[in-house]
Amino acid sequence: MVRPGHRSQTAQALVEFALIAPVLLLIIGATVDMGRGLLLYSLLSGASRDMARQAALPYYSGSNTLPPDCTALATPCSLNPLINSAHLLDALGVQVVYQDSGSISAAPAAYGTYAAGAAGQPGTITLAGGTNANTVYVFIYEIDSSGGPTPRWSCPSCAAANGVYVRTSGHQLVVVDLKLKWQPVLAHLLGLPAAITFDSQSVERMEF
Repeated sequence: MVRPGHRSQTAQALVEFALIAPVLLLIIGATVDMGRGLLLYSLLSGASRDMARQAALPYYSGSNTLPPDCTALATPCSLNPLINSAHLLDALGVQVVYQDSGSISAAPAAYGTYAAGAAGQPGTITLAGGTNANTVYVFIYEIDSSGGPTPRWSCPSCAAANGVYVRTSGHQLVVVDLKLKWQPVLAHLLGLPAAITFDSQSVERMEF
């Protein structure tokens, strides 16, 4: 036989749990999101460093998306297309977006705007409105301190006037700027449009 006092204690415990449970779930969800965000940023930083180190090599002077020239040698190299490093984040459900520019002197207009920095130094890039959450946007450009279009963006449609190469002799620095627009899972579950933009920029001196 259940005593009346015991029944009231059980009911009180259930009410207290119902009041505390949402707070506990929010704390747990925020902790998981924070850990996932740190992992994503760590992978983003590693990817930008790897891409910049590869982009500095002369083998990549033809394209950001095709295999490097050394893969066609009699003893081919084992290097992959430059943007492959960004796909380190694929396993975490992140999409990678890269496109060549429509102008040798302008960032890809579809998803970013570029503001120049000090002379001969990298600038800053702002994602355009309408870009998607959980997506890495890849920006690759070169800086020449001695003239020419600077920064110089990959623009195949500009080849007739500016040459076919992505990186050209005399352009000293290559800049890889990866921007991840990330929506925490908790925000998604709560129906909130909040998104955080992670940015990792790496700069390397090009080899010729």
